[in-house]
Amino acid sequence: MKFTTRLMAWASLVTLLGVSVPFEAFAAAKTISSVTINVGLEEIGAGDTVPSESAFKTNEQTGNYVYTNNDKYEVTDLQWITSDTKKMKLGSEPKMKVTLRATDSDNYAFKGGYQSSNVSIKGGNYVSTNRSGSDTLYVTFTFKPIKGTYESPEEADWRDSGSSLGSAKWSAPEGSSDAYDVYLYRGSSLVKKVERLKATSYNFYPYMTKAGTYTFKVRTVPASDSESKYAKNSDWTESGEIYVPQEKVSDGRGQDNGNSSVVTSQDVGWIKNGNNWLYRYPDGSYLKNNWAHINNIWYLFDTNGNMLTGWQQKNSLWYYFNNDGAMLKGWVKSSANKWYFLNPSTNSGVEGAMSVGWINYNNKWYYADNSGAMQEGWKQIDGNWYYFYPGEGSKAVSTTIGGFTVDATGIWHK
Repeated sequence: MKFTTRLMAWASLVTLLGVSVPFEAFAAAKTISSVTINVGLEEIGAGDTVPSESAFKTNEQTGNYVYTNNDKYEVTDLQWITSDTKKMKLGSEPKMKVTLRATDSDNYAFKGGYQSSNVSIKGGNYVSTNRSGSDTLYVTFTFKPIKGTYESPEEADWRDSGSSLGSAKWSAPEGSSDAYDVYLYRGSSLVKKVERLKATSYNFYPYMTKAGTYTFKVRTVPASDSESKYAKNSDWTESGEIYVPQEKVSDGRGQDNGNSSVVTSQDVGWIKNGNNWLYRYPDGSYLKNNWAHINNIWYLFDTNGNMLTGWQQKNSLWYYFNNDGAMLKGWVKSSANKWYFLNPSTNSGVEGAMSVGWINYNNKWYYADNSGAMQEGWKQIDGNWYYFYPGEGSKAVSTTIGGFTVDATGIWHK
């Protein structure tokens, strides 16, 4: 009641003074509850820089623009957050900060909070806002990702021959995604595909299992599915030729068919599956429960097709395979410091089989017990005593050992 009396008294005073004041002056400014900004950027390619702020229009939607079609607020200033000297890549999202001011601050004002729910960026993506008083709002946004096609890799070629036979290399183009598809060919036949490889070289030698002329081709590709939305594969770059003769073909060891590789019907020979190695035939079947003589080395595979290592029994005989799966021959020392003899001959006995009993090797005699362990020192065999030199294992003959004489056959007579 007192407020009403005071207001009427003030209005009467204004009337006496002859001043006319609109009634709206006494009403609070209305809140601008939402904001819409239209943004656009002319086509920019990889390696280009963004245009200057002065190149943007704030009163129409053509070319480069940041424009509001609203009579309550307007764009009064633009400022790049992304440096205008930075070269863009495909997928880059240039960031900008725009200043909005209320066109009639007596009637409209920025009040409360502004976020993605009430700030719409048409042609870009909202980042953040902050206010300065009730007449100014700062909005930060990004333009949509730069779209285009990647540049092709450069200088695709083979490294020098020798230990690097089959090693492919290329150079990354400007604005590369650093991801590549690389395909190996023998003549016109596709041998191996490697996709989204994040490197500029690849060793194809494990897949060169046949003699012939090999080439590869490489292209730049998006590094992820999200990049595929704005970036397209480059054209292929093709390498020169390399000839692999029969005597230098790979045995397939070292093949990697993990997530970065695509197995095709052309993948034959050694195939890695987790921690196991398998051997694949051209018809797609695998070598199982059998021996394989590959590049003059014997390997053994179980019923699942896995290459075996370590001690293995086959047809009542024992064999030893190293960590690479190769069957060993000759003398082998175990982790328990015991020696075992694996038959090296292809003329007598079974090649690679562990020997027991008497062993004649390099014109010397040795003896292995029923476990295959080479004997050392004094040992009684079939009722007779013999001496085997410790560490070396050969039988002593026609000599005296610690005062005990052994004859030409190595027997000690009491």
